[in-house]
Amino acid sequence: MRIVLDTQGGDRPPAELIAGGVAAIREYNIEVIFAGDQALIERELDRYRDLRCSIIDAPEIVRMDESPIEAARKKKNSSLVQGIRAVRKGEADAFVSPANTGAVMAAALFNLGRLHEIDRPGIGVLVPTLDGRRTLLIDVGANAECTPEQLLEFGVMGTIYMKELMGVSDPRVGLLNIGEEPQKGDQQALKAFTYLEQELPNFAGNVEPNRLVEGGFDVVVCDGFTGNICLKAYEGAIAVTVRYLKRHIDRSLLAKFGLPFLWPSLKRLKQEISAAQYGGAPLLGVRGVVIIAHGNSNAVAIQNAIRVAKEAVEHDLIGKIERGVHESLVHLGLAVEGSPA
Repeated sequence: MRIVLDTQGGDRPPAELIAGGVAAIREYNIEVIFAGDQALIERELDRYRDLRCSIIDAPEIVRMDESPIEAARKKKNSSLVQGIRAVRKGEADAFVSPANTGAVMAAALFNLGRLHEIDRPGIGVLVPTLDGRRTLLIDVGANAECTPEQLLEFGVMGTIYMKELMGVSDPRVGLLNIGEEPQKGDQQALKAFTYLEQELPNFAGNVEPNRLVEGGFDVVVCDGFTGNICLKAYEGAIAVTVRYLKRHIDRSLLAKFGLPFLWPSLKRLKQEISAAQYGGAPLLGVRGVVIIAHGNSNAVAIQNAIRVAKEAVEHDLIGKIERGVHESLVHLGLAVEGSPA
């Protein structure tokens, strides 16, 4: 198996990302293709021996502040575009990048295209919950507005993802809404509720944002605008909570004395809420495995993002998503002419 790693465009230096790729090679017995500045990559790889890897020389960098569409169209020699093109050509099985999320999505759409009958791809993020499991929130930024049909697609794709990659036998799906009652929300939400209820036996109703982290749901669907706000509010709440905790510990001598006893629990808490342990966010709905890692991904996060990509390929995630969406649309009478490959 060959997985392309984009070594440029993230917040951390390429050496950190390359270290994550090397760790993945050793742990998962795969080939990693490093895309980026060849001279720099070769200098880093000189530190390691007996690695199954190759290099795509692509010195152009897509920066976080660039227009995603312009960067995907004009920077043909960037590690982002060249890496995704390697997947399109069959030279690689998957692509992993910590670069600009919008640019990754644009480059994937331009070069890979959408799956049959998928109207819009969605970005899914695993959110930790109080019941100890992870909830896939989809979409978190790919689409500012979504139709009820697209929300159904997200529900189907999320269900398949949680079954195949997270080992959840019967994922419970929810619709992010302003209330739990079936009659809550605007016309789009009401229609989406109907579609999800008809097509997904595992649909469990509406979810209010303040109940998302309590658990009980494995997949929660929403439009990308709402999902992105929800995700950033969640991340901000975690950051503020940690700062409050540090502030009060610093102000209390008793708390400082008790810190050594609390330290093991605090370390476990950090691991539970750390995105690094769960890899990147899958871009679901494009014709290829694309994993978007966090911009600030360290070597551990990159290694785990590559693991997610590897598992997606092994489980034929793309084929199963295409077939699953087709079956749902046929039942609703919304399928387009033809059948999924």
